[in-house]
Amino acid sequence: MAKGKASKSRSARRRSKATLVAPAQVALPGPSGNGSTRPPGQRLYDMPYSTPAPRLINPAIGLHNLVARAGHNAGYEIDVTLLDAPDYRLTRSGVLLAHRILEGRGEWFLTAPDWYPLLPKDRIETMGHTDLPEEFADLIRPLRRRATLGPVAALRCDRREFALRDDEGQTLALLRDDKVTVRRGGLTTARYREVMITPIGPGLTEQQDAWLDRAITQVGAASVQKFPRLVNRLGAPATGLTDFPVSRAFEADVPFAMFVSQLLGLRLRQIVEADLAIRGGNLEAAEQLAAQAARLRMELKGLSFVLDPDWVEDLYDELDWIILDDDPRSTDPAVAAKARESLVGRLHSERYLALLDRLVTATRAPKLGDASILDTGKVLSDLLVSVVNRIRRVVDRLSPDSPQQTWEDAWRSLGQLQWVADISTHVMAAETDRIQRRLAKSQRLLDQIHEYHLEADEAVESAAGMTPREAFEAGRAFERKAEEVHGLKTEFLALWSKTARKLEP
Repeated sequence: MAKGKASKSRSARRRSKATLVAPAQVALPGPSGNGSTRPPGQRLYDMPYSTPAPRLINPAIGLHNLVARAGHNAGYEIDVTLLDAPDYRLTRSGVLLAHRILEGRGEWFLTAPDWYPLLPKDRIETMGHTDLPEEFADLIRPLRRRATLGPVAALRCDRREFALRDDEGQTLALLRDDKVTVRRGGLTTARYREVMITPIGPGLTEQQDAWLDRAITQVGAASVQKFPRLVNRLGAPATGLTDFPVSRAFEADVPFAMFVSQLLGLRLRQIVEADLAIRGGNLEAAEQLAAQAARLRMELKGLSFVLDPDWVEDLYDELDWIILDDDPRSTDPAVAAKARESLVGRLHSERYLALLDRLVTATRAPKLGDASILDTGKVLSDLLVSVVNRIRRVVDRLSPDSPQQTWEDAWRSLGQLQWVADISTHVMAAETDRIQRRLAKSQRLLDQIHEYHLEADEAVESAAGMTPREAFEAGRAFERKAEEVHGLKTEFLALWSKTARKLEP
């Protein structure tokens, strides 16, 4: 573009940090470069890198001067080094981390608008030393996990800014011309040029706007609604899928492997969101993280009938480890605080980061065997039928005087139904709800019977330390309770004879 006589002034060397955000909009694209919120009348052009600048002065229509801007708006060159893992996991997940050098000053830069407010939209720290600030490293730890960060791309942006003025010297529009070179592995992999015209003040007339558009497009530029994102400029693997997909509606007619990946991805993202909230200072999010881990564990129980048993058992153990030992909602503030502190400490361990890695892998390729290619609706419907049939087989063997173990088998079989129902309700809510409602009272009775069995076992263990009189009183109480539970078992079996008919397909 033609330059005026204005030159860089010393004030350009004293730009504030707020002003230094501007280079990121090219080297690390921001809202103004991607059409998020554009000023009225703004035009964007993707121009061939080496195309000679067109002449944009036309006094006949009131475009008298094109003047290079001075001061803090003067042109500059900025070098940006993008940092990431070798597989670009940060970039793929919507996080851009870089260090950049402008006029000899080094800065660390982090932008993650897709994760705001859990992560900053834009954050800048002065580069006081060569190592990444520990605070930056900790903020992105659940997204980075155990990967080593290093330079993955280098960008050089040459920015020029101009003012289009009328014959009275009034500015009608601002023109920004960015030429960017991308290097990866020491080789130039892309060059691109982005031109932006933004009307200000009185703005441009329709004639002026149309003439400028023709002048720029005639030299090979293409008018665009928004500039490509940096990941698209970088290419693979930066354009790969995120490790933490945003949730979407579940569907019954997709392959079961896709459904399971979607479900695991949803829980993984919720765990990571709670983790980011904790690292941002919200320690109460520990409860949310533990709850999502517990929910994922129960859902894996529901999927255990079709998952590889060794693989899923190992995940149970790891999820148990990050589920809070004590209830963080306890009315005792000290107990709740201790529970949160315990979990927060685990989030900084290698074991936790390894668990996140395993969940990312599980989300991409759950071990489902032959069920992976079947329709989700069919797999879950078959699972429900299978579990209901198991309940039938167990309950049909029951009598009020059946051994405790047989009654416990019945209680566990109804628990397995709840595991599967937590999964099937995502795609067949009506059928799942019908089965659960018809078994709800039976479940309550079995829960009461199960509680009695637990109390009876505890009573037997504690009887050894009783005096004869205490043992006599305990025995009488035990007999009364046994009669009460015998009545519950009789009631359950009478109810089951009606419930079983309602469960017929």
